[in-house]
Amino acid sequence: MTQSSPIRQHVAVLNEDLTIALKAADVIKVKLVGAPGALVTLSLDTDGTPFDVALRRDGGEHHRSLLQKGEGRKHVVLQLPDDPAHLMITASIAGKLTLRQTGSIAADDLKAPPRDYLSPRIATLAQQLATNASTDAFWHEVEAEGTPLVEEGEKGKPLLTFLFRGASRNVKMLGGPANDIYELERLEQSDVWFRSIAVPAGSLFSYQLADNVPEFEGPARAQRVAILATAKADPFNHFPWPANAPDPFNQSSTFRVAGGDLEPWHEQAASQRGTLTHYRLASERLSNSRDIWIHRSAGLDVSNDTTPLLFVFDGEQFLKKGLLDRSIDALVESGRLRPMVTVFVSSIDNVVRARELPDSDAFADFMADELLQFVIDQTGLTPRADRTILSGSSFGGLGSTTIALKHPQEFGAVLSMSGSYWWSPEGAFQGENAVARRVATSEHKPVRFYLSSGLFETSRGDGFASILEPNRHLADVLLAKGYEVERAEFPTAHDMFAWREILPQGLIQLVGK
Repeated sequence: MTQSSPIRQHVAVLNEDLTIALKAADVIKVKLVGAPGALVTLSLDTDGTPFDVALRRDGGEHHRSLLQKGEGRKHVVLQLPDDPAHLMITASIAGKLTLRQTGSIAADDLKAPPRDYLSPRIATLAQQLATNASTDAFWHEVEAEGTPLVEEGEKGKPLLTFLFRGASRNVKMLGGPANDIYELERLEQSDVWFRSIAVPAGSLFSYQLADNVPEFEGPARAQRVAILATAKADPFNHFPWPANAPDPFNQSSTFRVAGGDLEPWHEQAASQRGTLTHYRLASERLSNSRDIWIHRSAGLDVSNDTTPLLFVFDGEQFLKKGLLDRSIDALVESGRLRPMVTVFVSSIDNVVRARELPDSDAFADFMADELLQFVIDQTGLTPRADRTILSGSSFGGLGSTTIALKHPQEFGAVLSMSGSYWWSPEGAFQGENAVARRVATSEHKPVRFYLSSGLFETSRGDGFASILEPNRHLADVLLAKGYEVERAEFPTAHDMFAWREILPQGLIQLVGK
């Protein structure tokens, strides 16, 4: 019977290298620095000898293996168990092991560092809550001031803090500076939920807040859209939109950061208003019927060949929420635009919209033949192509571009807002900018472009493609092909609240006096 080697004790303060020479079949104990619960960092280095190193409780129970045969060098982070423990080192052959305890933090010192809040207001409130103060005074200030709170962030950049009071499980924001879903954070165990975001000057956006969003097992998409069940206007925001919504679920909150180039022309009441006439137009080519509204500016002269003619896709939205007819009246009265004809084209519904606007030959022919002739018949206008503009947002921007490229003799200008140039035909390589490729591989057309996109329109959490980058790509390709292009980027998202101010800006650039 072979007698085992005796255990050799090493009690050492491992703040310096400790080199241990082991004989074959040696068993050595080494005491680490630190009381139970301490956080310890340890480096182990062998000369190639196959050692075993384990952490054991002093009572003999194995706790954790730190080094196994064949591992020559290792850095370990561990927490000492709740009762006294030591390293147990064994060797099957002779060799040397060098240990160094590189750090030790006592259990009592293992506390999270003080939270560094972006918002000074939230930081102050957190300090007050640490002394068991109430949040009532804070909410009283918020109610008077309105949300989001505005403070100066790093390098003078505006810092916005969105707030919600009293949720039990979660609070999420839909929309806002990134047109995506943000999680709000609960401040300690208080009734304050918050999210601070730095934004550029001139940022313009709408948003909703959702508290206690249902949580369940299911497809990621279904979990994501569950936010719509409770999303509604922010009760502390002073700028609801639209103001006359039937309930908060059908209302958003809005905010404009000071600065920027956009102007709310729809808020300027013109003394001379244009006329808006509704029509119902049946299309033989498309086998459907849709609403059309024609707006005639005050002082309109249809015999003047410089009179602009503007077509707006998603027309019902640009009338109801965009108030574009009011903006045009104000621009005409201010002298920024000539009196003009504006045609608001209904999309019928989302299914038809998704079929017609993304590069449909049939819809392009309807626009060039049926609708254009209908407008001429109703107004008496003889439009010039270079004064005839197609405009829209998202799929409407994409459709404006593809229709104009197919019918440049009728439509000589495009006003695209947040155009969906990520789109590609079914079966094409996803991610290819199909419109940019078409421009690059076809002859130049007599079409001018105003392409706008939002700085916040990058890829979203649900995998939705970026708007910003494809717009930049298309603009570069158009410029390379010799097109006249005005490219504009604003601190906005995929949002009618912004488009209603961007469209007038584009009109000024394309046909302003």
